[in-house]
Amino acid sequence: MKNKQPQILMLLFFMISGILLGLNMDANQHLEAQDPLAISGNTEGFQEIKDLKKVNDDMKQRIELLREEIQTVEMERSEGNLAIQKLMGEIAEYQMLAGHQEVKGPGIEITLEGMFEENIAELVERKKYLVTLANELRTHGGEVISINERRITARSEITLAGNHIQINGYPIAPPYVIKAIGNQNEFQRYVQHRTFIFDLMHGDGIVSKIEYKDELIIGKPAREKSVQFIEANIN
Repeated sequence: MKNKQPQILMLLFFMISGILLGLNMDANQHLEAQDPLAISGNTEGFQEIKDLKKVNDDMKQRIELLREEIQTVEMERSEGNLAIQKLMGEIAEYQMLAGHQEVKGPGIEITLEGMFEENIAELVERKKYLVTLANELRTHGGEVISINERRITARSEITLAGNHIQINGYPIAPPYVIKAIGNQNEFQRYVQHRTFIFDLMHGDGIVSKIEYKDELIIGKPAREKSVQFIEANIN
């Protein structure tokens, strides 16, 4: 029975986490489905959105409290049990690699905006500047990347929606602030010798500001698409 205890704890952890994430995603999807233009002038419609936002915020707080309770229970259960402590360490590592934990470290911060503060969303998307920059930073040592505080993970998408860019379904607007945590020396070599992207953007009227910082903080993603059609192949 003792040998099964770590597996049971892991199963309970993933089940509870999955339920909480599912509740949060349902609330977000319901809220995002509301079209402000469609209810313009409708006081009841605006009140409904306000109420939904409050419900969503309350649910997020409840989720965070439940996560803290789960962590407390896990810590109590793991005391004196090396097997559970090892499993908890592995879970934390996988969560960090998957992008579901806030992280901090040294890195680079790049700000992109138009010379005249114009909307550069269509140009940036047409030339794939954000996608290219994120990929190049990852290739040259970027361990964790965000754009306008939106975490870029293996399943993130960067798309044009109307006159703005969306990341993971959330709209962002210029200036675009790209953060990458990693080896600063490698980032400096990348900027100075290993890319032409900043010259290309400058030719298109995009101004880039580059700063190297000793500590950057990148949060976890607020929401990702749910997995529906894949499963682990353990054969």
